[in-house]
Amino acid sequence: MQKLQIPCICGLVITSSLAAAAGDTARITPVVKAVQQVMPSVVNISTEQMVQVSDPFALFFNDFFGRHLARYEKESIPLGSGVVVCCGGLVVTNYHVVSRASQTLIRFLDGRQSAARLIAYDAANDLALLKVESDLGKTELHGVEFGLPGDLMLGETVVAVGNPFGLGHTVTDGVLSAKNRSLTEGRVTFNDIIQTDAAINPGNSGGPLINLDGELIGLNIAIRRDAEGIGFAIPMSRIEAILARWLVPSRFSLAACGLIPETVVEEGKPHVIVAEIEPGSPIAATPLEVGVTLVTVNGKAVSRAVDVSRILWRLRPGDNLKIQTATGGKVETRIGTMSPDRLVRRRLGLQLQELTPALTQALGLSEDLQGLAISEVLPESEFAAVKARRGDIIVSIGGKSARNMDDVFEALRGLIPGDSVGVVLIAVESIRGRTFLRRFPLTVPLN
Repeated sequence: MQKLQIPCICGLVITSSLAAAAGDTARITPVVKAVQQVMPSVVNISTEQMVQVSDPFALFFNDFFGRHLARYEKESIPLGSGVVVCCGGLVVTNYHVVSRASQTLIRFLDGRQSAARLIAYDAANDLALLKVESDLGKTELHGVEFGLPGDLMLGETVVAVGNPFGLGHTVTDGVLSAKNRSLTEGRVTFNDIIQTDAAINPGNSGGPLINLDGELIGLNIAIRRDAEGIGFAIPMSRIEAILARWLVPSRFSLAACGLIPETVVEEGKPHVIVAEIEPGSPIAATPLEVGVTLVTVNGKAVSRAVDVSRILWRLRPGDNLKIQTATGGKVETRIGTMSPDRLVRRRLGLQLQELTPALTQALGLSEDLQGLAISEVLPESEFAAVKARRGDIIVSIGGKSARNMDDVFEALRGLIPGDSVGVVLIAVESIRGRTFLRRFPLTVPLN
């Protein structure tokens, strides 16, 4: 153990040890160990905006040259926190943290910083998924360890890590105060919320709540403003279930797989089952069935849905997928390419159909109008937000005419969630037997 001899004014010599560096000190408590484990996974989230710089000569220059010479600089505005869920550069946070950010920046413990793309979000559950945009996303980042869904003990010590008031990577600890609390946010009521007395402040939102094993058990979401020591977090069970639907190949490329996993805990031990198989997918063409327990995926042992998801999201069209089940069964298939219909449904949240002469006549449209008719608008689609309806017509996408599904496929094939595409929509309205058309140019963010 290294020691320092520190002389004092009074002539005494104080011996100070650097035992902490050697790891043989009582200061290395379970809380310290848990924090050391999770810190590389925690990110601070901010955005940039242009602000006018204070200049002592501003009044002089404005008098002579006008205010158009005012100086502006980019300023980083702290938004909240997040946690890396996959070493490939995927970060989960609260949706309310990034919902209004024009450009999202993340910063790691070691000071590295990168832009991040919003890949997926669920406003109702207040969750969002970001992807690191720089070369950092190509490195093996430190993904957080997941706690078991429901493995929570009242009174156990928990730790919150985050970016309160822009003070990056701040640690607070407390106890798990309650489980399954009801919390209403807007029009949505949650009945599975974790309550803790670990200090959670503005800016902690989206940061991890961990147990003493350094495992993620929740995502900090809110505080009760009329009280002290009452904070709330989204539980691991909900986080993992949503990530299982987000971390699929079709969200990151044209790949089609069709497997949705789920974690099941029995007698304290987790295993992963097939929760859902998408019709018409490569997995649907195999003997694999819903409810089957998975043991390995592409040669890697899996016991959690997140284990499977961390493998699936990286797959691309043409890649092999090999699965072994608990009964010894082996399934092998090849990752396919999404059909135009599936791609439109996935990226735009729409079901489209080509304009036939019969459909054109039924809608009361001109025979020379070319485009695709909307037959369904999914509730989560951006088109639902602009009140697009069944029977409206898309005539252009990506700056090119949309005459058929192949045109739409070509416009979307190189884009992924987080990108935007220009769409020209014809709204069809019928009033007293007469058909009126209104043209709307839109910029639509992709799902």
